[in-house]
Amino acid sequence: MSKREPVAASSLTVSLRDVPRRVGTTRSYELQWHVPAGIGTPMMAIREGALVPVTVDITSIDEGVLVRARCQCDLEGQCVRCLDDIVQEADVDESVVYYDQQPEGDEDALVISAHDMLDLEPMLRDAIVPLIDPQPLCGPDCQGLCPHCGERLDDLPEDHHHEVIDPRMASLAQLLDDLNVQDGQDRG
Repeated sequence: MSKREPVAASSLTVSLRDVPRRVGTTRSYELQWHVPAGIGTPMMAIREGALVPVTVDITSIDEGVLVRARCQCDLEGQCVRCLDDIVQEADVDESVVYYDQQPEGDEDALVISAHDMLDLEPMLRDAIVPLIDPQPLCGPDCQGLCPHCGERLDDLPEDHHHEVIDPRMASLAQLLDDLNVQDGQDRG
């Protein structure tokens, strides 16, 4: 049996007091997550303050509760090649067991607090970060920036180029130019 309950906005903390403890019973919640800073990586992240709807199903099991959280969020960042702004959609569907008591030999297991409260933000953070591309691109064929003028190569004509002289050879190039000018004066 499932019943959907609204929970206060900006809250990813759920009380288990309203969840029936009969094994197999599920209670569903619709949460509004006000995203804090730092959900992501330096290259891509969810915008701080974004409001993300989260659907949570809590099912009673023998050892505690099974929590399933689902949401869609926009990851914002910059292309690592051309620095254009990009937005990628992430679909999160994560299930985690919260135990009534710490299981023996499993220090990483999540345990229900003494107040029967669950904070789901760490669960969502841990589900979102692996979805982030560590080298996000605006497109698979992005050529990046011109190393000389800094313009996007995708926006420049194909014959775009710069005459670049190695700084170690600049004095020789100047000497060659001077000799060519002098040679032209001698002939004239």
